[in-house]
Amino acid sequence: MDTIKSYVESVFVQLPRTPEMYQLKEDMLTNMEDKYLQLKSEGQSENEAIGTVLSEFGNIDEIIEEYNLEKESEEVDKDSVFLSEAEVEDFMQHRTKFGLGIATGVVLCILAPAVMLSFNELANLFSFNSPANMEGINLLSIIPLFILIAIAVGIFIIFGLKEEQYNLDKKVVILDPTTRVHLDREMQEFKPSFAKAIAAGVILCILAPISLLLAIVLLGDDNAWSVIFLLGFVSVGVFLFVFYGILYSTYEKLLSLGDYQPEKIIASKLTDTIAGVIFPLATAVYLLLGFIYNAWGTAWIIFPITGILFAAFSSLYQSLIKTKRRK
Repeated sequence: MDTIKSYVESVFVQLPRTPEMYQLKEDMLTNMEDKYLQLKSEGQSENEAIGTVLSEFGNIDEIIEEYNLEKESEEVDKDSVFLSEAEVEDFMQHRTKFGLGIATGVVLCILAPAVMLSFNELANLFSFNSPANMEGINLLSIIPLFILIAIAVGIFIIFGLKEEQYNLDKKVVILDPTTRVHLDREMQEFKPSFAKAIAAGVILCILAPISLLLAIVLLGDDNAWSVIFLLGFVSVGVFLFVFYGILYSTYEKLLSLGDYQPEKIIASKLTDTIAGVIFPLATAVYLLLGFIYNAWGTAWIIFPITGILFAAFSSLYQSLIKTKRRK
């Protein structure tokens, strides 16, 4: 049912926002939901019912022709983009590689200090920690730290540039009915894997401090193995969070769900601009009060106040956009 609602929203984002269009959207949604329930009662599966409904009611060209409408081309170019099935497949393949790359880069950043500490601990283990050797060992241990961080930064840059080529940031993605059904089916099949990955990541992050405490008890607190074990568990957990989180957000973006709903995307264009001004301004006010009135201990209250007011404004603005789209 959510697939049908999301599709109708994506269709009408291209049409004039008039009371007649709002009524037409409501009627279309009602008819599609009634047909969906009828097909379900006849024994069709959810995906079959959705596919049939979208194929029967989802032709936007017929709506435009019947009501002599024109798409709001300027607004569509600005806020929306249509992706074919091939383009969706290409974007999904890119996001899989993107998620793997970004997750790997984050893991390398987490493991970099662990590798440095491991280098020092191995030197101590093999008795290379004489005063004459310590300076050289400390210097050499920094080399793998910077190498891993350099590799991570390179990965971030490469995949970041590739991501920009798709130019889908702050865009409402519009799909044809068949592609939407296939993508929604893939998302439903992906959800169990996503839940398992997030659960495993949480478990690993919980085990991380436990491994630290066990290492201290068993190996003593005069070495860095406890921190190394901690970072190892955390790195695997974070990898799962980042990789599966990126994949899940990709489905949400293509299906216009969650934070990628049309009103939220449109609202973010203004709120991001305001955030870029208001939060640096709040920092400047805090520093000013601190240096002039020595109010470091009390002036910090400006940050939570700013955050609360900004969140309230963002929610109100999204509601106004949603109301406007219905009129």
